Amino acid sequence: MDDRVLQSIRKHLQQPETWERIRGYLQLVSEKLTVTIGEAAQLFDFTENQLRDWEERGLLRPLRSRPNTGQRRYPPTELEKLAIIRDLINAGYPPGAIPLNIAELWHSLGPASFNGGGNAGAGVGGQAAAASLPLDRRVAQTDSSLLWRYFASQALHHALLLLCEDLSRSHAAVLLPRHAPDDGQLGLPRLPEELARLGESLIGWLSHGRSLHLFLEAAPAFEYPSDFRVQPLLAEGETWPADPTLLIVPRQMHSLNLQRPVVHLVRRLLAPLYACAAQWTTYFAPDLRNWLYPARAFPRGIDPSDSVLNGLMDLIIALGGQTPAGDDRWHCCCLMMPEDPAAPPGQQVLMVMACSRNSPHRAGQSRIFPNESHVYFRALRCPYLLYRPRLAIRDSAGLSQWPEHFRGGGSAVAIPIGCQSGPALGVLYVFAMTQEAFSEDDLRLLRLMGLIVEDLLLLYRARLDAMQGLEQLVKAPEVVNDSFINFLSENEFIRDLEILLAHLQQESALAGDGTVRAGTEANHERQGERLSTAVPKSLPSAVDPGATELLYLFPLREAGELETLSIIALDIDNQSQIVRRYGELALHNLTQAIGQRIQRQLVDCRLYYIYGGRFYLLLKNISLERARQIAQTLRQALRRPYRVELLQQSVWQLEPPETSVELPDVSVRLGVTLYLRAKLIELLQRYAAAPTSTLAEVRSLIVGDLDQALNLGQEEGGDCVISWDPQAEDRGPHVRRFIRLESSNGL
Repeated sequence: MDDRVLQSIRKHLQQPETWERIRGYLQLVSEKLTVTIGEAAQLFDFTENQLRDWEERGLLRPLRSRPNTGQRRYPPTELEKLAIIRDLINAGYPPGAIPLNIAELWHSLGPASFNGGGNAGAGVGGQAAAASLPLDRRVAQTDSSLLWRYFASQALHHALLLLCEDLSRSHAAVLLPRHAPDDGQLGLPRLPEELARLGESLIGWLSHGRSLHLFLEAAPAFEYPSDFRVQPLLAEGETWPADPTLLIVPRQMHSLNLQRPVVHLVRRLLAPLYACAAQWTTYFAPDLRNWLYPARAFPRGIDPSDSVLNGLMDLIIALGGQTPAGDDRWHCCCLMMPEDPAAPPGQQVLMVMACSRNSPHRAGQSRIFPNESHVYFRALRCPYLLYRPRLAIRDSAGLSQWPEHFRGGGSAVAIPIGCQSGPALGVLYVFAMTQEAFSEDDLRLLRLMGLIVEDLLLLYRARLDAMQGLEQLVKAPEVVNDSFINFLSENEFIRDLEILLAHLQQESALAGDGTVRAGTEANHERQGERLSTAVPKSLPSAVDPGATELLYLFPLREAGELETLSIIALDIDNQSQIVRRYGELALHNLTQAIGQRIQRQLVDCRLYYIYGGRFYLLLKNISLERARQIAQTLRQALRRPYRVELLQQSVWQLEPPETSVELPDVSVRLGVTLYLRAKLIELLQRYAAAPTSTLAEVRSLIVGDLDQALNLGQEEGGDCVISWDPQAEDRGPHVRRFIRLESSNGL
């Protein structure tokens, strides 16, 4: 047999719809043990001669009441074969192409057999199915079920948000029975104790935090039924519900929003779920082994087989309903997005990212060039849904390929997607062959479907954003935002400072200071590995380790014994005002610009970015006066207007945005502190017996001094330099005395 035909048959048999059809055939014979050849032929619309021919070929093996001559009897295993053969013939496969081992092939693909019990969903979630499915087929199977899982969660989520007005401190659920109750009492509220009688039901449970739990339950029940109340989905003024949907809310919850437009909208949104109720077991059975993490690269490329987006386009067509003649009321649906969102509005080319089956466009390939007369180009820059009850051919590009559709005119709706708080992500476009094909209820439904599509697009974009910079993550795991990679981090400041303090500990101990040595022996052991790894490998091994480390830490001066340690802290003034007026991103970009300017002013220094708008500079063996002069020079150099970007570039943008604003009168405040070698050794001795870490305690004390200086600068109104005052005695072991310096010229 041709391998391609066999692969095609395998693919057909793996479709959930095929499983359900064959289950339907098998249900016809579920109460019969064996049947005659005439009954078997009649059950599946074959002739008796066809069954005899297939028996001669070896495809069928009926039982005989007597060997060779007895009456043929078809047991359940043979009836199962006939059900599969009937479905394959209906799908267009010739009988001669059906393999003789069709029953084995059917069971190897996983669906539950007539004899095996269970249900059709066993083929998706069962271990046997999982073990036998080829990897590429499992991927395709999981991808196809994702559409319904996504749509069901979105539909039930939006339905509950529409119906329940008070969910801030409560929860609610919507329940869809697979089979409508046959007691004729849909209009009567049901008691919570009676829910299990409904049988298999699809449930969406919205929790306090507005997270939705979606699950299929064979017999829904409560642990404490008296805590809830159950009522049908019944609009105000209605006496009989249109479907078996039930609402479950806490007994003390206020009344629901059951206005007619809301209830009608919810019913239409849930209708596709009832339409596919036969496949619920397949779509919603637990199957975490096949979980899909959806992500799409927009707009540079898209997989045209995106089952969720393209499936949503088909669902929108189905939601439009049918004409009395049985045709779809709406003809095609497309999702269009700018190829380059950063392009000027009048020059944006639209890419068709998803479309329904009968669209004239192709997902991921069709491009529509700018034309202001086209309704979807207008919608891309419009805060309104655009409706054309009578559509001219020139209103829509590509539709001129269907001139026959405009014999009686046409109508269309274009909905901007994601424009509630900024530029639209794209446009959802729905076209109908007839005029005035969209009612007000239709527009509500399309707006809701637009939100569902938008949620998926934002999910894709968020995942693309999160996956950026993976290569940099390996090179520099401490750098989360690559725009600050040229600055040293707070982690590096702590490491550098503690390494320097550890050198002082070691030098003091080697000089014979028993107090330091005895109190910090454990700390020396903890720091030993760090000190050895910090020495640059390019330096000769004969160089003194202490001098090498100081050279590495402070390139501003030559290597040598540490006499003074100066630290300058810098913070941007009026940060809260900048954020309130321009946004958090403006402060982020301003901080980056200030850091770059500091690096241009002081090339030979170690600049650490701490957080917010705060930086530290670490300097060695300079006087306090010199440190003060550097701080004054920086204050004057940084006091100037800055032009910063207000829009962050998205991974969807081909070019960076050009939107910027000038921030006038930006100023900074600086704190200067200096420690003599003797003072640092004194602090190390003071905290030698600390229960935590001597180095950590001294480092924390130094950072506390910097915070004190910057806080004093903020109290002084900013745009100033606050310096340690060596003329005043320290006010205790943890507090130094700081004063404000008068403005002076720089270096």
